[in-house]
Amino acid sequence: MRRLIALLLLAGCASAGAPPGGPERKTPPAIVAITPDSGATNIKSKSVEIQFDEVVSDRAGQGELDKLFLISPRTSAPDVSWHRSRISVKPHSGFRPNTAYRITMLPGLADLRGNVLKETRTILFSTGADFPSNNIPGRIFDWTGQRVAANAYLEAVPKTDTTIAYLAASDTTGQFEIGPLPPGQYLVRGLIDQNSNHVIDRNEKWDSLTVTVGGTNALVELDAIERDSTPAVIDNASRVDSLTIRVSFDKALDPRIPLQPALVHLVRGDSSAIEVTGVQWAAAYDKAAAARQAAADSAKRAATDTGRAAARPPTPPPTPATTGRTPPPAPKPKLPPPEKAIVLTINPSTMITPGTYVLTVKGMRNLVGNSADAHRTFNVARPTAADSTNRARPDSARRPPIRPPR
Repeated sequence: MRRLIALLLLAGCASAGAPPGGPERKTPPAIVAITPDSGATNIKSKSVEIQFDEVVSDRAGQGELDKLFLISPRTSAPDVSWHRSRISVKPHSGFRPNTAYRITMLPGLADLRGNVLKETRTILFSTGADFPSNNIPGRIFDWTGQRVAANAYLEAVPKTDTTIAYLAASDTTGQFEIGPLPPGQYLVRGLIDQNSNHVIDRNEKWDSLTVTVGGTNALVELDAIERDSTPAVIDNASRVDSLTIRVSFDKALDPRIPLQPALVHLVRGDSSAIEVTGVQWAAAYDKAAAARQAAADSAKRAATDTGRAAARPPTPPPTPATTGRTPPPAPKPKLPPPEKAIVLTINPSTMITPGTYVLTVKGMRNLVGNSADAHRTFNVARPTAADSTNRARPDSARRPPIRPPR
């Protein structure tokens, strides 16, 4: 009898450890059923049930499973329960009556083999008889990178009740839709949420604006970037040549600042004034300088190749490309990336010479609208003698000296 029991236990252990038949699965879990149906009304269910075709992991990468689900409107923390191949989702305080809900499942759910579901899934239903007709459509960008922000976190908070937030996530093209929601004024915020905690942390990019909902739902644009409330300070001031000074700041500046000489006060160490005749963004200055250099190089090459061009056979016209259609350009923000530097132009009568200078710049707003007078003392050294390995930079205010004949 004891031998029979031992054999049965051995057989049971061997059966439990045997690998399943067929090749190893390499596809993520698939949704086979969702209750309630998306678009349904008068729902009395206590939770949303999502059934998968295999056992899913109860972890979201290194985080909690509830970070993968957005319940809109948010009135309390989400309550997410794992049941092997099924997940239940509900607000901690339960669904409210006569309310339209949008449940968003974010990318990141995986099975036990690590196959990750990369698509976003949305379920829309109402505990009342209908749905509000209003929503907030838009697109969110990484403003610095000049590209769309995929999987960004969006929320709209009504001005009349800040305890409620309507949530959404952007798709791979940066587009989003928040709602359905009642008409009114909303504070809309977009966040490139690196740690998925739905809170703006240091060095995270975000943007916000106020939107009035009702009637036509216009497309809104959010330009996410790091935003600091402290005013910008001058990082560095340096002489480009005797008529040009570059000034850099420690943070991005509001691109809508009307740059003008009245914003700048520059004096020598002996308090004698330097007249600033122009102020421009550094990117515009660099672009113009590069264009001038390219034109000069092109003219030089043309002059060098004049004698050779006649001896060359004519170049045949290029064969038109036979490839497929050119894809449309990727969407970009309406504004170029904000800058951290300006360039000052000096009156030739008060050109920059070696010595000490004191610079004051006013009205340099940061991206949240805060500004303060920025001061900087800097030195201009005497230029070193040019040699074959380190030639001095040409000066826009000086002409080469005329050498006397031998």
